[in-house]
Amino acid sequence: MTWLAWRQLRTQAAVAALGVIGILVALVATGPHLRNIYDTVVAPCAAHGDCLSVTAAFQARESQLRHLCSALMLLAPVLFGVFLGAPLVARELETGTYRLAWTQSVTRTRWIATRLALVVLATAVLMGLLSTAVTWWQRPFDLANSALYINFAQRDLVPVAYAVFAVALGALLGAIVRRTLVAMAATIVGYVGSLYLAASYVRPAIFEPLRSITPFRIQVLIGGVQTTIGPPQANDWVNSDEIVTTTGRVVGQHGGIGPNGSIGFNVNNDGTAIFNGVGRCPNRVPVPPGGIRAPNPTHAQAQATQVALQHCVDSFHLREVVTFQPASRYWPLQWTEATIFVGLAFALGAVCVWWVRRRLP
Repeated sequence: MTWLAWRQLRTQAAVAALGVIGILVALVATGPHLRNIYDTVVAPCAAHGDCLSVTAAFQARESQLRHLCSALMLLAPVLFGVFLGAPLVARELETGTYRLAWTQSVTRTRWIATRLALVVLATAVLMGLLSTAVTWWQRPFDLANSALYINFAQRDLVPVAYAVFAVALGALLGAIVRRTLVAMAATIVGYVGSLYLAASYVRPAIFEPLRSITPFRIQVLIGGVQTTIGPPQANDWVNSDEIVTTTGRVVGQHGGIGPNGSIGFNVNNDGTAIFNGVGRCPNRVPVPPGGIRAPNPTHAQAQATQVALQHCVDSFHLREVVTFQPASRYWPLQWTEATIFVGLAFALGAVCVWWVRRRLP
């Protein structure tokens, strides 16, 4: 039975394996050079104070392959579910070939369990290789971005769990609807819906987020005013960020103040200013020669403006309230979410076996 199941699976498995091998070759050929550039140029840039331009130049390298890897990690799990999981039972029922298998000495349970186990094993191995290679290759870019959680669903363990879940989901839907194309479409819808629920509701609730309350600060740049609201560390995952008054009233969210979601001061040429969404500043703001809209202020002018605006902000005693998951919880979250999806895959597989045994003619 195992040999027969493998013969039926080998074409799809061979195509998937060739695709994975092609990606691995490209990543292995370019990865060591990228890591060397990161270790020798990007990582030490903090000592020279020019990380912004260095990081931007590094991010421009291998951009096409980087975007291809990102798209592949998003699509690969559902492709396994669509092309390996959905036809697993549906094609047999659609073509009627299941009758030959079930009239032999092989029981329905052994037939579906063996086929499902082989497909899941092949999916886990191929997706594991792909995820390991992409994670290793993309890691320098992730470190340069200082945003560990941005590609959480495309790195390490969870893509493998997603792929196993998608295969089990496709197999069950194929057994229920008995039509290959319908099962493929249903697998896509079910998979996308499941990932949306996981990212929006399950993952944020796995661990109670931490909370940080700090005084609100601003920074005046040549291009305008920007806030410094954000996580305590760059690699932390922000669940919510708010700017609140001493009474608890929220005056800004996600780094913004005002109805349009951006911080702003209305400064008149006489130096009077209004802090949008909060109130009138008790002090005056220095106005450069030529008026408040004069282009290209000097460093001294920008510094004087920042001091005055910060004095205005301090007078309102505003606080930044940030709820976040620290970078130290990255791996616990990876293991927990992967376990959830693998558990769901086993549950779907068990229902699929039961359905084939009890509900099919």
